[in-house]
Amino acid sequence: MSTDEDSLGLSQTLSGTATMRIAGLHKIDSFYTPLEERFERISRLGKNVLGVRATGVTLIANETLWFKSVVGWRVNELPIKDSLAQPMLDSGKPLIVPDTHNDVRYVKLPLVTGKPKFRFYAGFPLRDGDGEIIGTFCAFDTKPKKADHGLDEMLSDLGQLAERELLTTDLWNAQSQLVGKLDTARRQALLDPLTRVWNRRGGIEMLEMVLQESSSSREQFAVCLVDIDHFKEINDEHGHGTGDQALRKIAASITASVRPEDVVSRHGGDEFLVILRDATPSVCKLVAERICGRIEETRVRTDDGSVAVTVSLGVAVSDPGETLSAEQFVERADKALYQTKRQGRNAATIWQDDAS
Repeated sequence: MSTDEDSLGLSQTLSGTATMRIAGLHKIDSFYTPLEERFERISRLGKNVLGVRATGVTLIANETLWFKSVVGWRVNELPIKDSLAQPMLDSGKPLIVPDTHNDVRYVKLPLVTGKPKFRFYAGFPLRDGDGEIIGTFCAFDTKPKKADHGLDEMLSDLGQLAERELLTTDLWNAQSQLVGKLDTARRQALLDPLTRVWNRRGGIEMLEMVLQESSSSREQFAVCLVDIDHFKEINDEHGHGTGDQALRKIAASITASVRPEDVVSRHGGDEFLVILRDATPSVCKLVAERICGRIEETRVRTDDGSVAVTVSLGVAVSDPGETLSAEQFVERADKALYQTKRQGRNAATIWQDDAS
């Protein structure tokens, strides 16, 4: 079959199964959802064990690949026709391309001829419970890479890990139930494209949902504001590109530090809002220490080496006997954050009635 026929075949396949794929994705609520550590972990693992520049987990929507997770490459989504996945999706089988310059299907693609100038691609199709392809596990490099049996096995293992995570029933935690109340378009509008967590409006909507549910369940929860220490100096000294890198890394570190049912959002330029579900003050203290510790170990690359980053936290824990609005909880967390900054930063303060 010719390349043109391959393209036509894929288009027909995609259009014929688009509804089924979207239905499957809605069932597992993974499409246009915020950063999740379990998928970031698979992408990090894949990048390291495959020895490539970038890896990711993608989901299919109509003619687009949306990256549920990606490490080593800043991208959110791509038209399938411009991606490197089309031949693999058409065949429905794992595919390894040792050198894109030696493959007529790839040599003229924009990602090969222009930046990032990929020379190597590997893809594994991810399927839903009905056997339909709903996404890919993919790996990329800017240098050719020899294909061997070991590479085949690693690609298959990583692909199956990603597929299992997409289909696992453990997805239905507290945050997933909140996410399930939003349709795909709404979820997309509530995501921050830079950090891949909820944006400010998304975080507030999630908080309002938690408030509504806790009024009947009497579940104790906490609102936490995380502020990057001296972020203006990072931007001024190293440029906004370094600042953006710091924001992405801190969002990923916070997500890795909290539980799956907790909610992370970018609340402002250099501030994040975290909702901790079923959280007592002692739980909040442990989580806050974990966030500070993990971020303190983070290094942000610059032209002159790397810089360390720290954060300050303010926490407001709910009282089952109180009725407060989302804004009032955020205001309490903000007052506690101010206390942390006054006391030296790189720590956390839990709001108290006598806080000044």
